[in-house]
Amino acid sequence: MKLYIDIVSQGNIIWFLKRKFCIKIPKFRHGRVKVRTTAEQEEIKKVEKQKKVMEYKTGITLVFRKRKDEIWDDEILLVTEKMLLRNPDIYTLWNTRREALMKNNWTKEEYEQHLQKELTLTENCLRENPKSYSVWHHRYWVFDHLSEPNYETEVLLCGKFLNIDERNFHCWDYRNFIVKMAGVSAAEEFEFSTAKIINNFSNYSSWHYRSKILSKMFPDDKGHLSIKADKCKEDSKSSSKLQDCYIIIFSIYYKNISDTSAWFYQRWLLESCKTSRSKIWRAYLTEIEATIVFHDHISIPSSSVCLFINGEVLDCQWISCNDQKFSKVWETKFNISLNICEDSDISLKFYDNIYPFYRFNTSWICETKVSEMEKCNEVQLREQLVNYKQLFEMERQNKWALLIGIFLMRNIDFAVFYPNILNDLELLWKIDKLRYNYYKDLRSECLIDSYLHNMWQEDNEDQRRNRADLSGLGLTTLCNENYFAFLEEINLGANNLGNSLHRLYAFRECTRLSLSSNNIKSISKFPTLHKLQVLSLRNNGISSIKEVLDLVKRHNLLKLDIRENLVCEFGVKEKIEAISSRVNVKI
Repeated sequence: MKLYIDIVSQGNIIWFLKRKFCIKIPKFRHGRVKVRTTAEQEEIKKVEKQKKVMEYKTGITLVFRKRKDEIWDDEILLVTEKMLLRNPDIYTLWNTRREALMKNNWTKEEYEQHLQKELTLTENCLRENPKSYSVWHHRYWVFDHLSEPNYETEVLLCGKFLNIDERNFHCWDYRNFIVKMAGVSAAEEFEFSTAKIINNFSNYSSWHYRSKILSKMFPDDKGHLSIKADKCKEDSKSSSKLQDCYIIIFSIYYKNISDTSAWFYQRWLLESCKTSRSKIWRAYLTEIEATIVFHDHISIPSSSVCLFINGEVLDCQWISCNDQKFSKVWETKFNISLNICEDSDISLKFYDNIYPFYRFNTSWICETKVSEMEKCNEVQLREQLVNYKQLFEMERQNKWALLIGIFLMRNIDFAVFYPNILNDLELLWKIDKLRYNYYKDLRSECLIDSYLHNMWQEDNEDQRRNRADLSGLGLTTLCNENYFAFLEEINLGANNLGNSLHRLYAFRECTRLSLSSNNIKSISKFPTLHKLQVLSLRNNGISSIKEVLDLVKRHNLLKLDIRENLVCEFGVKEKIEAISSRVNVKI
């Protein structure tokens, strides 16, 4: 008789067979063997965890006791090894092993044998956790203490680990240490990084490693990358390597145009190939104070800066104007007014560089000329620009080709390409709306750079502009603020600089400042500008009376315009006049 079994009857038949014939039938659910329930699994895990905790407590107690008693026997090495194989991130155990290795009275041969065992242990631990800081650090230490380390084998081991995980930055750093000790040439490592990049274009670690190698292969006297136009003329290898970099990058674009790693590396190349500028831009000296403006943020120990008058060093305590360790603007105030004559010989020494001062009106100035955008490898950069323009024509939605083109134009000749840069930026924020704010900030940088370029063209030793008008430009960020340090009047009205108030610290000589219509919600980060007399904050969103009163207390203002702000509704004028009778408040 043919027996038909449906889904319902399956359960009944199984029950019948189990009861009638005592047959053990495995439990099934949807055609699969039934596994333990969640509660059962949790109970098993709980028991296993308790067992591991007890073993850990027992082991760590033993280790701490022996460490305290300075008993460095085989047992402490055996226990720590067992525990580290389970969890290699317990750095205290690695410290204990290093103490045991150093404080044992072994012979030289025994010591070397134990160090070799440490290499085996760390290798096994790395198989468990290839990105353990503690394990890699211990392996560094072992190789530092081996009398005859086998660096060649270690280089091969690094290669194996990078084959397993090509983005393991711990291994990349360790390889950098090993190849240096092994005497592997930078050219060989350059080829190694190239092979890794070709194998995987998105390998950021390899791109970074490659950038470090390039800096080693063609350094300048300060150790920076020096593949520049003049260098390339003298050194065909330098030119060839640079050209190879661009060829690889561009070939990657055509294979995978959306891959970001090559684009970032290209931007690094453009920045690295710039000629370094003198650190000091301008210094300003009066009888009561001195101010130094640098091109970049810098930390200066007092011993590195010396101010000389007629051969005598002044006692100066330099203070950063932004209250940070690194600043673009530093100043000092003299306890006693200086007695400086017309023919005084004044100079500033910054490390090994000497900057002479000259008389300007009632003060003295020293300066270095601000160079134009460096035109390093201009021929190659122009060739790239043509290629990227063609690439963008092929891929009209490719933001990277357009962005790199902008950086190329800034490097080749900013003044000439300025209109093209602004047009391309407008295209960018239409193509890539997610990064709209970034492109607006980049546009602001270009607008400020252009304004400074035009301003410097008009300056000379006899006459300098003392005011700047950047109103109505739609600026979203304030940059290169250090170059406005000695201007007396600055108009930043009708922009969007509510998040850039902290950068105003550089305006050391500013007496009149307009920040009207800048979408400012808070002035808590407004720096103290001791010479500020007239300030306009009209048509913003300031609502805190406390912040306004604090600003007035910190300044010797004569005029303050806070019309069309929410704070005007709270009787702020009377409160301001109560703490400062000098200020004329407009509400």
